[in-house]
Amino acid sequence: MVEPEKPRTPTQTYFLGFIAFVVLAAVLYYARPVVLPVVVALFLAVLVRPLHRRLKRVVPSSVSLALVSLAVGLLLVAIPAAFAANIDAILAKLPDYAPRIHAIVEDVHDFALRLGVDIAQLDLDPVASLKDFGLDALTSGVTFFGNVVLILFTMLFILSEAEIFRDKLAVAFNPSNEARLIASVVSVRALITQYVATKTLIAFLSGLAAGAVTLALGVDFPFVWGVLTFMLYYIPNVGSMLAVIPPFLLAIIQFDGPTRALVLLAVLIVVFNLVGNVLEPRLMGRTLSLSPLIVFVSLIFWGWFWGFVGVVLAVPLTVVTKILCEHIEVLRPVAVLMSNSVDDHRGGPPPPAAPPRR
Repeated sequence: MVEPEKPRTPTQTYFLGFIAFVVLAAVLYYARPVVLPVVVALFLAVLVRPLHRRLKRVVPSSVSLALVSLAVGLLLVAIPAAFAANIDAILAKLPDYAPRIHAIVEDVHDFALRLGVDIAQLDLDPVASLKDFGLDALTSGVTFFGNVVLILFTMLFILSEAEIFRDKLAVAFNPSNEARLIASVVSVRALITQYVATKTLIAFLSGLAAGAVTLALGVDFPFVWGVLTFMLYYIPNVGSMLAVIPPFLLAIIQFDGPTRALVLLAVLIVVFNLVGNVLEPRLMGRTLSLSPLIVFVSLIFWGWFWGFVGVVLAVPLTVVTKILCEHIEVLRPVAVLMSNSVDDHRGGPPPPAAPPRR
């Protein structure tokens, strides 16, 4: 007689879940060349899906997909190409900046000696370091171009599959789990779409402001600082602070006196604070309810895990994790620990109701 299988204890369940997490993390880490383009494509698909759905009201779905893919493809090619061209121009002009850079380094060296610190032993060569950094940026741009086609095709398939994905969920899972699963998917999609779209708009406005301010003050390469601000603004909390540093340093190098650099610093700080603390909260609407500690740790983790792409996607990936944990009973404690407030979790798990199918 076969004895009935004993149910797993909570300890066994958590242990198996931990093993599964470690295995999944290892696969995602070592499969970065394949996984990262797919993740970027998913990120772009979430961003452009509202536009795709609106276009479908006036043109066939295939035409809408073609137009959206063409627009995204042009942006993925044009912006990095222009950025790379400006980086190349910076490298060409670097010899003109060299005397001023060496003079600043000498001033810093003398100031450090007066404080009793000798930095000459560090053997710093800022011009060579800047050249190496620019060459690395160009190499990264060439590598990215190689992935553009893969990202576009993956995004195209994701948008096509999104139309029937919900029906697939209904067929694949039994009715008792269907409502809660669909509620999770709808919740994730709504929050991530809102976050990505709002963050992109805010990043665009911040980049436009940075480019306009540097152009007005005569700082070289305003397009670079605009694009750099746009990319860095996706990094929560610290992105805007990082975006101020490069144009400020170039202004110090480019101009003899510090006045224009200080004006640039002050104007950018005021603009970024207005955008981040006034405009962004109004546009963001519903809060993501993530603990600031979790956001900070996620930046470190995803930055180590996937580099700059991981830093940019840290908050969306953490939001997805939190929402999924909210809808899986055994992982609800994890969702509570990730939240900024316990009020959202009082009274049990989120209701399973989902909007009717379209």
